[in-house]
Amino acid sequence: MRNILILVFFIIFGTGQAQVTKMIQIRNQHFQMNGVQFDEPVEKKTNVFGLTVNNETGEINGVVNLVELDVLNKGRESSADPEQDALKIRGFLPLNDILYNQQEQRTYKVELELIIKEFVVTSLFNFNIAYVKNSLTNFHDVIATSTVNLSDFKVKDTNGFEPEVSLILTFQMLNQQR
Repeated sequence: MRNILILVFFIIFGTGQAQVTKMIQIRNQHFQMNGVQFDEPVEKKTNVFGLTVNNETGEINGVVNLVELDVLNKGRESSADPEQDALKIRGFLPLNDILYNQQEQRTYKVELELIIKEFVVTSLFNFNIAYVKNSLTNFHDVIATSTVNLSDFKVKDTNGFEPEVSLILTFQMLNQQR
């Protein structure tokens, strides 16, 4: 009986040790919007858009302040709710396929929802993902691009922007398994 208990103990302990927990760290995140503002080509950039990727589901979320990017007119009165002045980004990445694929270059087409106020626009993003392996760490370098039309969001004052703009998300995704 004692041998059976010891065997059961080792099986349970060994199973617990074999589980792998995915840990995703996002770093070097950048959001860029290219378009035409007051008849001049412009690039609007920010390194602050709170990009997160859920470790288990692959859900991706980000928030960009459009007043700070000069997309919404800075002269207008800011909303009491800061989310009214934001572009929210959300969707799902094929996380397991990305993290466990160590090919040098992969491309994915992923639909992401873009939300301004109550208007939701689905946009197809082209994700170009490179697997980088060096002596310090391994990570995935991600560049995602899409073209959207600002008039789809029913925003009244886009501060001189022509409706069609290109969005570019760049970030590095580290897979830190435990």
